[in-house]
Amino acid sequence: MSRISLYSLVLIAGVGSALAACGSDDDTTSNNAGAGGKSAAGAGGKSSAGGGGKASGGGTNAGEGGAGGEGGASTLYERLGGHEGIKGAIAAIVVEELADDDIASFFAPNLQDANHQPQPGDIIDCFTALLGKAAGGPEKYPFTAPGGHVCRSMAAAHADLHIGGGTFDNFVTIAAGVLKKAKVADADIAVVGAVLTGTKGDIVDPDAPENGPCVSPACEVPSEGGAGGAGGAGGSN
Repeated sequence: MSRISLYSLVLIAGVGSALAACGSDDDTTSNNAGAGGKSAAGAGGKSSAGGGGKASGGGTNAGEGGAGGEGGASTLYERLGGHEGIKGAIAAIVVEELADDDIASFFAPNLQDANHQPQPGDIIDCFTALLGKAAGGPEKYPFTAPGGHVCRSMAAAHADLHIGGGTFDNFVTIAAGVLKKAKVADADIAVVGAVLTGTKGDIVDPDAPENGPCVSPACEVPSEGGAGGAGGAGGSN
């Protein structure tokens, strides 16, 4: 099983956006009103890497410009800083997620195999559109990313990865911690967390081990010079 390399971390940070999760998105996650009480509250202590609330490469503070939720910004989309603010937050989240060996193992093909789809920039664009739409912005989802990748539903994007419930919960906790560091209001973090937790049924395989690392062939990186490899076929996002 391949491990994430330092080069891969630099690569994903330099793309200037980022999260996830992995994933793509799903039309069904757009209506999250009322779900905000669930989710990520109290998760702020988990993130371990030093990325904090700053988007590597983008230079913008994640969620800044309404992060407190009490200023003039009246919608979640505005409080998160619009499209660019959300994209910057995702960049910071992804850096933190990849510092976790369990989560990083599910991203190995995307980051280490240039022929694997989607590539890091595609993942960032998909996740930005997903969260932007859910936050009330003009983004559409599903959609085709600028690089040509078609962002898929969460179920389709993660079907071959066999992600356990513990890995998923850890992902959401880390994301919430990054937003907390960026001074996003607790109520807004809860809504973002609800968007993420609302996808759990589509992402988690109840028969998979609770935690990683990923043992699915979809997470393997083909050896240099090999033909295709298992990682190129399925995979995250």
